[in-house]
Amino acid sequence: MHSEFAHIPLDRLRYGLVWEDHATLYQALDLGPADHALIITSAGCNALNALLAGPRQVTAIDLNPLQNQLLALKMHAIAHHPPAVLRGLLGLAGPAAVAAATVALQTTLPPADYAAWAAYLAQHPRGLLLAGQLESYVTGFVPSLPAAWQARLRGLLDCDSVAEQAAYFRQELDQPDFRARFGAYFDAVNLSQGRDPRLFRYAAESGGTTFYERLRRQLGQQLARDNFFFRFLFFGPENLPEALLPPCYRAANHQLLRRRLSRLRLVTGEASEFLLSAAGHDVTKASLSNIFEYVSPAEFGRVSRALATRPAPLRLVFWNLLQAQAPRRTAAVPLLPALSTDLGAHDACFYFGGVRVLDYLTDSTDLTDGADAPAAQFSSLIAYSSVLLSTAFSR
Repeated sequence: MHSEFAHIPLDRLRYGLVWEDHATLYQALDLGPADHALIITSAGCNALNALLAGPRQVTAIDLNPLQNQLLALKMHAIAHHPPAVLRGLLGLAGPAAVAAATVALQTTLPPADYAAWAAYLAQHPRGLLLAGQLESYVTGFVPSLPAAWQARLRGLLDCDSVAEQAAYFRQELDQPDFRARFGAYFDAVNLSQGRDPRLFRYAAESGGTTFYERLRRQLGQQLARDNFFFRFLFFGPENLPEALLPPCYRAANHQLLRRRLSRLRLVTGEASEFLLSAAGHDVTKASLSNIFEYVSPAEFGRVSRALATRPAPLRLVFWNLLQAQAPRRTAAVPLLPALSTDLGAHDACFYFGGVRVLDYLTDSTDLTDGADAPAAQFSSLIAYSSVLLSTAFSR
């Protein structure tokens, strides 16, 4: 797939957190024991969340080997340490716990790997969730505000109902000064601090204004105090209630994850090419993050037509950010429109523009979403050579 992501240097962790909602992932893919799930690695959260759903295999794939190495470290912590160490590494319990968890790694990691991770965590003393380029940028918004605006934002967490919250937002926050500050911080120029500007080549909407309207809409639909992504973005990872964490980071799921780690493998490569390769033909479910944000509509259509040539059915989900890929079902794009609309309306992360669920069937024209016949078949396949990533961290 021709993606703008191929043109940026893969020399740092770009994501410390997966921003795609695990609940949307579960509902979109309905993972079962016969499934082989392909998950974009990013920070590894949804690869681990998928593992909890019990598929026979999960393949985490990323173009950036550093993202896979981050997931490998989390897998190591799950396999060899109690939940408190993983929690500490993530930054959920503050800088002192990050330092203590780093010391604990010394007893189980090879010396070279430990030295590399210890140096990295010394540079990011607030933990792995804040170590990504995107997270270090977005979580800087609230500290950039005057104290009065910070206090008003925190007041959203005291609201007991959505109606009370929406009214509070209108009265205390939805004012020209706050809108201007939010829009300026998240506009196209500043947004490049969190994402390489080359990734916005196909963006059809403006970051700051669009994200503000999405935030306002969500605050009229979901309680901010119960929303992990809202609380993380505005107030950071410390002291988050256990029940709000992604399932893979809850202590109650630690042992189950440990037992299932053998089902998870890491691959460095491009997701659509893997799906079209012999190695990916038995993948039945796929979560592709927002990788289609970085391709032209024509390229997206080409990839979708190629996916229809696979010999087995495939259900996939992806998220739109500032480009509306797959706005409707066509012969080339087997969109499930009703399910996509419903999931997009309830996704926990406010800044996404929509969820898209596609269902490629090889032997049936019956799509449960009431859509047209499946995508037309095309014969071209894209060659792919998968490379298993070592769990070692390279400097």
